[in-house]
Amino acid sequence: MKTLRLAIATTMAAAFVVFAQTPAQAYPIESCSVSDHTVTGGDDVTVQVTVSPAEPNTDFEVTYQGQTETGTGTSFSAEFDTPSVNDETDTTVFASVTRDGQTVPCSGTITLLPEDDDDDDGDGDGDGDGGGLLPNTGGERLAWLIIGAMLVLVGGGVVLASRRRDA
Repeated sequence: MKTLRLAIATTMAAAFVVFAQTPAQAYPIESCSVSDHTVTGGDDVTVQVTVSPAEPNTDFEVTYQGQTETGTGTSFSAEFDTPSVNDETDTTVFASVTRDGQTVPCSGTITLLPEDDDDDDGDGDGDGDGGGLLPNTGGERLAWLIIGAMLVLVGGGVVLASRRRDA
């Protein structure tokens, strides 16, 4: 019996030695994603590309409107210039992620908005008042404010009455 246990222990030790020296296999790229953005045309946009699973030896190439940025790491950020537009326009940013000979393409959307100069007074300096409309500042919540104040007052009255009765 001792011989059998010794043989099993020796076999297990040999297996650990053999398998411990083999390099770990890299995980295949499961997915890649590019962040979507909405910006005013003519502004810069920063695009974030991520890959799953993340590993430090991943190569990234990101292309937008003829501009290409490359890098290596677990994720990648690239800044691009956007063109000015007159109407809301959806544009596409393309990326390719390469690791261990495997390349995965992905893309994202950058929505370009026309520049709003807010020049309501017509003098060309862009200091208009937005058409004279006030912003919605939560005025419709007045009823809830009043109800809350009434509940606080009623609760305070109950506490005072309770203390007077106990005193």
